[in-house]
Amino acid sequence: MLRAVLCGLLLLTSTACSIKKMAVRQAAGFFSESRKVFETETDLELAETAIAANLKLLEAMQVHDPENAQLNLLLAEVYSVFTLSFIEDKMEEAEAQRREAEKEHQRRRAIALYLRARDFAARALLPRLEVDPTKTSEVELQKSLARLSRDDVAAVFWYAFAWGAAINLDRENVEALSELPKIEILMAQVKNWDEGFYFGGAWLFEGIYFGARSELMGGNPERAKAAFEQNLKLTEGKMLITRYFYARTYCIFTQNQNCFEENLRQVLSAPPDIHPAQKLANALAKKKAQRLLKRRSEFFVD
Repeated sequence: MLRAVLCGLLLLTSTACSIKKMAVRQAAGFFSESRKVFETETDLELAETAIAANLKLLEAMQVHDPENAQLNLLLAEVYSVFTLSFIEDKMEEAEAQRREAEKEHQRRRAIALYLRARDFAARALLPRLEVDPTKTSEVELQKSLARLSRDDVAAVFWYAFAWGAAINLDRENVEALSELPKIEILMAQVKNWDEGFYFGGAWLFEGIYFGARSELMGGNPERAKAAFEQNLKLTEGKMLITRYFYARTYCIFTQNQNCFEENLRQVLSAPPDIHPAQKLANALAKKKAQRLLKRRSEFFVD
């Protein structure tokens, strides 16, 4: 009798867990499909509030299905995009206003959130990769990547993007900087599989990666320029954030004021619906471009 009761309880528990997982997986699919509602929002404050709230809801769902690859990658993507769009923007705003304490606060927030995004991506990637990129050599990482397929492009991209973005904001951390070649390897694999994945994101990352540092620190202006141009080609120039980063990195580091002004003016003069499905990203790019253009005298000597 006792055994029958215990078996019944175990069955009920198992069934309850299965029902929760089914509900989570259906909800994850719903959120994945409904992201266009956020991507077409033009009110930046509303978008920030709504995305932040939904991030915590997605995390609550993930607790009930922690190995759900779709959900983990959705969290990695949304945390990465949220941090780039809003937290880094707050950091840049504080920098423009010379509020150093606030700038540092937002920088640390951004690093922590990017690493959170990387860890969600790792849940989808590491079981397939069978090594931890943070703990393995570049040679072993390349060997492991060779065993993956085009189906793994999202996991590799979001892992590399989030990790690389965190390191890019932590440039005084020598240990972290030493990991950048691994991120370059991961992004190279993304380009081999699908160079247009996520609006040519691997090319945009390469442009920032090589354009945001001096040559003494591993930067490569010509490679950065070529990467930005390839991204613009793939996106037909409709993702305005590319031109913003082009100006912010390559144009400033090469002291090319014409390049700086031309890219930012193209952002500001572009119609709001140049990419109807990405109104939010382009509204953010316009805000950033306007602020950066006003700071021109800080970067160039007339």
